[in-house]
Amino acid sequence: MFQEDPVLVSPTVSVIKDSITYDMESIELYSEKLISETLQTNYTMIGVDAPSEADKPANLNGANAIDLGYHPFLVLYPFEAILDHRVGRVGGKQVFNYMKLSDGENAYRELQLLNGIYTVTIYEREDGKGEYKVRTVVPTRDGKPLDFIPFKLVTTKKKDRWPSKSLLDDVVNVNCNHYILEGDHASALFNCAGPQKVVVNPAQRKDEEGNPIPNIYPAGSDHIWEIHGAGGEGQQAGVHFLEFSGTSVVAIREQLKELKSQMSALGSRILQDEKAAPEAAEALAIRRTSENAAIVTLTNSVAKDMEEVLRWLSWWMGAASKNDPETRFTLNVDLVPAKLTPQEVTEIRNLKAAGLYTEKEAFYALRAGGWQDDTLKWEAHKAEIDAEVIDLPLALPSTSDTGAE
Repeated sequence: MFQEDPVLVSPTVSVIKDSITYDMESIELYSEKLISETLQTNYTMIGVDAPSEADKPANLNGANAIDLGYHPFLVLYPFEAILDHRVGRVGGKQVFNYMKLSDGENAYRELQLLNGIYTVTIYEREDGKGEYKVRTVVPTRDGKPLDFIPFKLVTTKKKDRWPSKSLLDDVVNVNCNHYILEGDHASALFNCAGPQKVVVNPAQRKDEEGNPIPNIYPAGSDHIWEIHGAGGEGQQAGVHFLEFSGTSVVAIREQLKELKSQMSALGSRILQDEKAAPEAAEALAIRRTSENAAIVTLTNSVAKDMEEVLRWLSWWMGAASKNDPETRFTLNVDLVPAKLTPQEVTEIRNLKAAGLYTEKEAFYALRAGGWQDDTLKWEAHKAEIDAEVIDLPLALPSTSDTGAE
């Protein structure tokens, strides 16, 4: 998903895209955390929060609010931090009217709509001891309280507000079984791979009173078993080696292969060996597109939720509407990148020469087509090109210019 950067278009939010959270995280890092949490649990809470009046700088004005960091931020609460929530009907729509979210071991907050006003009640314990100290905040925009809770539950099950099965659940379950069985396999090899030395002695060992002495047989090639009494059929007294037949280990290996196949079928390519025989490019693309269909669905769902929250952020920062049409957000869904052919590269250059592509657009088209490093940004690329032009040596004058014959 992140082989290409998320695309944020917003004249309002763009100015804080590199410090969009209280921890000064970028929109790219925030998006990666959101995707990671949603893949694991399919249950993540995101929203918009603003500094309190107590944190307001003394010299604050409209021109320096961004520089002083006094503006709304995005926040993210993972599955384990969502303690409770309730819904109600407001204006004919079902919306969240209560949320309880954990801010750590010794703090939590309640978000409520009280008489149509968004209210935040924060509970904190100092040094993890004593009673909770309670303070209530009424967030405002342009001096007016909000009439909705600016938080959204991110899940692919849009009609179900309770935890549901995540995309990786089946892969995780099979992977746990694989992990346990891999331990059994390693233990079997550790105890049985080396030959076991055995000493067969026809005499029975006894103590001073004539009682048989029980034997303890530690396993492993570093130990020797001394067996007293008659040997088995064809077993002569002396030193022997017991070789491990390996039948049980073979069974474990077969089960490991089966679990690896199951994980591959569930979409995990981590343990799957690449096919020895080459596939046609079109066949490979079709197969991987099918595998990635669920990922594309999740990506589009998360991007849609992110866009809505970013529009709230834009509105809180001065946009005219909560559904600010100028704020748009998308994530990459081209999960089967195919390298551009030389003919396609030539066509891009022709479009640029004809003025139909800018230099920046041509760069990103070539990067998406596999002709540039995926991590390379336009600004860095342009800076390197400009530096090379500056460092080029000046052309030497021709002989005609110097008057030489």
